[in-house]
Amino acid sequence: MKISSGSLFILLLVVSVGLFSGSAFGEDKKEAPVYTNQDIEKYKRPSDSKTGVVKTDNAERKKEKSQKSKEEHEKEYWCKTASSYKKKIEKVKDDIAEAEKELSGESSMNVSYKKKKTIQNKITKSKKQLRYAEKDLGGLEDEAHRKEVPPGWLRCQFE
Repeated sequence: MKISSGSLFILLLVVSVGLFSGSAFGEDKKEAPVYTNQDIEKYKRPSDSKTGVVKTDNAERKKEKSQKSKEEHEKEYWCKTASSYKKKIEKVKDDIAEAEKELSGESSMNVSYKKKKTIQNKITKSKKQLRYAEKDLGGLEDEAHRKEVPPGWLRCQFE
């Protein structure tokens, strides 16, 4: 069976037309479907309604926990330190008031000069201690201000 050149030409023409027809160029292809939000709502699951919760990894949690712990420690430090200074000031003020009361009671009676002088020395010493204690508290407040510590921490007032 011998094929002539004319029939070979026709055969090649038919094959090439079939290969390069409209379907080969995508003219017969269907358009991709377009979905709306209403279409998507039909297929949602209950678990899909949750908003995207971002899980923090373990390192971030540890860092956050460490930071909270450090802040709590700092709150405690400032509160206790300021409280101790305030207690010291109150104690010295009470000592001064007691000594002055004792001196006024002693002066009305006939008491020795030595006893009065001892009480006056005690008052002078207590007033000096009061100045130092107030100066220490002022220094603590200045330090807290420099370190941007909230003022409530010195008064033990936490949010």
